[in-house]
Amino acid sequence: MLGGYWQPVTGFIEEPEKDREAALREISEETGLETYVRLIDLNYYFYFEIHDIPHSVSVLAMEVTDPPAISISSEHTDHRWLPFEEARRTLYWDNNVASLDKLHKQLHKKKEKG
Repeated sequence: MLGGYWQPVTGFIEEPEKDREAALREISEETGLETYVRLIDLNYYFYFEIHDIPHSVSVLAMEVTDPPAISISSEHTDHRWLPFEEARRTLYWDNNVASLDKLHKQLHKKKEKG
């Protein structure tokens, strides 16, 4: 069993869910979060294998205000709200770092456009 590393909320789609529905369900199950400002679709995908079975992951991000209280599920042991650079250094999987970089770039691009 894996463990002992940091990564964002993740999970699998349960048919007949779509990406957005699965993301909202997983976030709720793993953090207790139900209220958010917006869900951001990065239009970014990565792939990995579990027991030689390929899986694709679509990356979405949730914007919240004033870091809300988190109620983590029994699947996890801790959580942290981190600034970008520290979060980037803390993430374990390369695909999580790439996803965070993509989100950071997208958010800064929107700020520059005003």
